[in-house]
Amino acid sequence: MKKAILLFTGLFLIFPAFAQYTVRGGTGTPLQAEDNAYNRIQVYLLNGLSGAEISFTSGSGTHQWYKYDKRAGDAVAIPCRQTGNTSTITNLSDGFGYFVGEDQSAPSPFDANSTSYVWIIDYSKHLPVIFSFNIQEDEYKCESLKLIADVEAAPLEYRTYSGAPVSLQRTFHLMYSDLEWKEESKMFAPVDAISDIEGLISEISIDAPLKNTAFTLTGDDYAKHFGLEQKVSTPEYEAVAVEAHGIATSLKEAGVSEQSAGGKDTDYSAPVEINFEAYANEPVAALYIWRIMKIDPVTRDSIDIVRYPEKSISYKFEEAGNYVAQLEVTDRLSICLDNSQVIPIFIGDSDLRLPNAFSPGSSPGSNDEYRVSYKSLVSFKASIYNRWGNLLFHWEDPAQGWDGKVGGKYVPTGVYFIVVEAKGADGRTYTRSSDINVLRSKNN
Repeated sequence: MKKAILLFTGLFLIFPAFAQYTVRGGTGTPLQAEDNAYNRIQVYLLNGLSGAEISFTSGSGTHQWYKYDKRAGDAVAIPCRQTGNTSTITNLSDGFGYFVGEDQSAPSPFDANSTSYVWIIDYSKHLPVIFSFNIQEDEYKCESLKLIADVEAAPLEYRTYSGAPVSLQRTFHLMYSDLEWKEESKMFAPVDAISDIEGLISEISIDAPLKNTAFTLTGDDYAKHFGLEQKVSTPEYEAVAVEAHGIATSLKEAGVSEQSAGGKDTDYSAPVEINFEAYANEPVAALYIWRIMKIDPVTRDSIDIVRYPEKSISYKFEEAGNYVAQLEVTDRLSICLDNSQVIPIFIGDSDLRLPNAFSPGSSPGSNDEYRVSYKSLVSFKASIYNRWGNLLFHWEDPAQGWDGKVGGKYVPTGVYFIVVEAKGADGRTYTRSSDINVLRSKNN
C-alpha cells in the first residue's frame, strides 16, 4: 500500500490523488475488475456481501467516509470504525461508491481533484445465465457457421465521481476442435480453437470447422474467478467444409546442358513427368479430382485434356504451352467443394545448339564431354562420324553426351562430324550437322 501524503491547508486534510483501498468479504477473494486511474476509481466485484468491508490507512488524521450511488457530489456521510490511522466501513451495498473525504469540519464532502473512490458490485446478483446454445446452418455453411446463444446478463455498471456511467465488459469464451494446415509437414494438425467473445452475445460467426466437433460456450471471466462459470455445449456438429492443398513435383532431373524453361518453379522443359499430390481434411474430404487443362494462346480459354478421380496422379507433358492443374475436393456427401487450388504449368519452347569443340581427357570436369545445349526436345538422335564417314558414337537422349572415346580409347585430335535429328515440344523439327573439333594438350 502506498503511503499517504498529507497536505495541510488550514483545517483541510487532503488524501493522495489515487489512494488504495483494501476490500474484503464475500465468498472467495474479491476481484478488482477495473482500476480507472483517470477517474481515480477502483471497481471491486464480490461474491455476496457477507462480511464485506473496506479499509483505508493514512499517515495521520481522522477519516470521514462517504457513500454515493449517482455522483460523489451528492454523497452522504457514513460512520466508520477507526483504530489508529486505519478506518474500516461495513454494511456495504451493491451498486454504490465509497470514499474517504476531507476532515468532518470541511464545508464540502469531497475534493474532486484529489479524492479517490472505490465502487462495490455484488456479483452474485449479476451472474450471467446461458439458457441455450445452438448451431445455425445456412447456404454459406461451407464457409461459415452461426452459433446462436440465448444469454441473460445484466450490465455491470459503475459511476464515476461526476456521475458518468461506465460499463464493465463481460468476456465469454468459445471453444471447439478444428484442423490447421501445416505447410512444412504437408499435413492437417488438430488444434483447440478458442475465441474471446466480449460483451453481451447472441450470435457468433465463425469459419466452418474442418472436423466434427461440439462447440462450448463458457463465461463470463468474472464468474470464472469465483468458481461460478457457466458452460453450455452443443451436440457434436458433423462437418461438411473442405480445405484442399495441391503439390506439384517434377520427377525429372534437369540435364547438365539442358536450358532453363523460365524463371519460375512451375516452368519446365519437356518432356517432363509431374506428380500431383492432393491433401485435404479427411475424413470429411472424401472425393478428389485432378483436371489438367491447356490454355488457348488466343482465347485464353481452358481446354480439358485429362480428368483423374484420384488423390495422387502423374502426368507427362510433351507439348509446349501454358497449362493449369486444378484440384477439386468435395465432402463425402458432395455438399461442399474446394476447387481453389490451381497450379500453373509452363512448358517452354524448344531450342537446340551444337558446340563446335570440346577437350576430352585434357581438363577433367571441364568441357570433357560433348553435349548439345537443348530445351524441350521430345525426340532426339545424334551421331558422331570421323572424316571417312565411319560412325563412332550414337545416342538418343539429349541429356547424355560423347566422352570422346571409341573402344575405351580417346580419339585423336582433329575434326569430326555430328548429325542431329530432333523434334521440339512446340512441333519444331531440327536437322542439324556441324563440325566438332576435338582438342587435347600435347601431354594427353
